[in-house]
Amino acid sequence: MLAMRCKSDMPQMIATTQTPIIVKHCAKAYYGQAMIEFIIVIPVLILLIFGAVQIGLIYSAKTTLNYATFQSARLGAVNNATYSSLRRGLIRGIAPLYTSNTTLDTVRTDIDAGINSGNTKRDAQSEVDAYTKITRISPTRKQFEASGFGVKNADNIYEIPNDNLMYRPTTQKDDASIQDANLLKIRVQYCYKLMVPLVNRIIGSLSELNNKRTNQRIYETLNDPKFADANRYYTNEAAGTLSSYEQLCGDRADSNEGFIISADAIVRMQSPAYEEDDDENLGDYMCDGVHMSCP
Repeated sequence: MLAMRCKSDMPQMIATTQTPIIVKHCAKAYYGQAMIEFIIVIPVLILLIFGAVQIGLIYSAKTTLNYATFQSARLGAVNNATYSSLRRGLIRGIAPLYTSNTTLDTVRTDIDAGINSGNTKRDAQSEVDAYTKITRISPTRKQFEASGFGVKNADNIYEIPNDNLMYRPTTQKDDASIQDANLLKIRVQYCYKLMVPLVNRIIGSLSELNNKRTNQRIYETLNDPKFADANRYYTNEAAGTLSSYEQLCGDRADSNEGFIISADAIVRMQSPAYEEDDDENLGDYMCDGVHMSCP
């Protein structure tokens, strides 16, 4: 009866002695309803807020990678398109993601720490060495061969000549001329670490982001344009061999905290492209299939 009075008889009971009791019970009922609604909504609201923050960070990383890839291509264009030069440009371009400072007096030191912190924190050099892969789409391996456009230089390394291009014949080999072979096109894959709690593992563990296929006969093909395949990075015939989720992300794939982003850049070569890298420390990484791929 008391509940009935709360809902239907309240206007008539306002002047009675029971009014305070009825109002008190009604208030408690409404407080319970609000608490239940809050408990239901707050987890979803937290996920939406955290998800928005994480997507913002991914967008920032993607924008930075676009710039870093262009920097890598520019530096490679004037340094024979070797892995050491491409890596150096990539590190420079991606460093802003790991550089922070609170005063102008330490800007130089902070930038140096963002590039190489000496293993005291995440930095551009360690990220590039461990979680990126460069694919040199052009020039191709065949174009470096003697049957293509390659000639041996004084160091006994095959190179693609870069001088007097406008006067060289436009004869095509494998559907490309020597002018085409002097276009440096690269693709950079980067396994970005998802850092926002809760949503990082949710995004990383989605089946659409992992290197697994289901029911391929129905809707998935080698060059499927779906976002799933774009993040899994199966072999793309036009772009060469790319890394899978597990290959690129390593330990981040094990904990579902990695997210692959990529960027392309194309520039005109300003120096002869070399088939090999003569750098003492990084030369072995040239076209090794792990740090750099050369289809």
